[in-house]
Amino acid sequence: MGPLALLVLRITQRCNLACRYCYAAGERETAEEDMTAEMAIRAVEEACPPGGTLKIQFTGGEPLLNLPVMEAVWQYGQRSGRHLRLAVQTNGTLLTPQTLRALERMGCALGVSLDGNGDANGLRVFPDGKPAFSSIIEGIREVARAGMRCNLTAVVSDVSAPHLGGLLELALWLGCVGGIGLDLFRPMGRGAIQDHAPSPEQLDHGLRALLNQYTLLRELGVPLVVKELERIRRLQDHPGVEEAYCYAQTERSLAVDPGGRIYPCSSFVGQEDYLLGILGQELDRAGAVRSRLKAPALCQECGHRALCRGGCPAGRIGTAGCRSDLDCRMHQIMMEYCAGK
Repeated sequence: MGPLALLVLRITQRCNLACRYCYAAGERETAEEDMTAEMAIRAVEEACPPGGTLKIQFTGGEPLLNLPVMEAVWQYGQRSGRHLRLAVQTNGTLLTPQTLRALERMGCALGVSLDGNGDANGLRVFPDGKPAFSSIIEGIREVARAGMRCNLTAVVSDVSAPHLGGLLELALWLGCVGGIGLDLFRPMGRGAIQDHAPSPEQLDHGLRALLNQYTLLRELGVPLVVKELERIRRLQDHPGVEEAYCYAQTERSLAVDPGGRIYPCSSFVGQEDYLLGILGQELDRAGAVRSRLKAPALCQECGHRALCRGGCPAGRIGTAGCRSDLDCRMHQIMMEYCAGK
């Protein structure tokens, strides 16, 4: 591996939740459960030379179940002269004061998965079926009490889409949220067992309600960020700066699972068609895999491609390589909003 912009470490397959749409659940039965510190450090060593800079995102499973490996990576960066910018994506239920002190010491940015208020979060449950909402909220309140900040990532499903209008209000109430991002439901893992994709009507209604709330909060001077909007605005202001949707399409990101298997991004972990190779070996399948990540031919002809870049490659899983109509519609609504503002 050469110098990258982003290295994703899937440091555990274990999770204390059993979310009904989890795309990462599909490979847990056969893969190693936890990444070792040695494996994680080896990945960093190969991805970033001494003196280099690299963003590392810890994912799972629930990555906080393997916090010692996160600390080992941070310590390795400190002693080896590598400038590591750490981030973790967590379900929020394990955000205790002690854990938050460790994250703060490491300078680790914090993302919490939360689909919205109450019923909107209905697919995020514990293994016994108990709703996880109150535990997630308590974890985020611990973030606020610690004087720290986080961002939220919401999965847009048939359950959460009707409630998107309340997501920003919830973020504001929590008091420590800087912005939100939206991930469309993917038919992977548990999501391949039961379809929870929103209908086009649910997506339209939910996004427009969210954007109405966004407008109101901006008029009140509340600086909450919607990641998808900011990206479109950045491309409007600086056309041509970004030639692809994500780092995976430009060979600037890799994701490593606990067994050292390498993929272009974390969304493809466990998908054999997207396996690049094994840590420490030549990535001999890189060319074939990267070709799968290109925007579909239909997108190449679209006048909106300059602002959406063909959408997320992982969103095209289950579409036989064609564009995702829902992803396309989400970007269209966002672009219409930006054009009107």
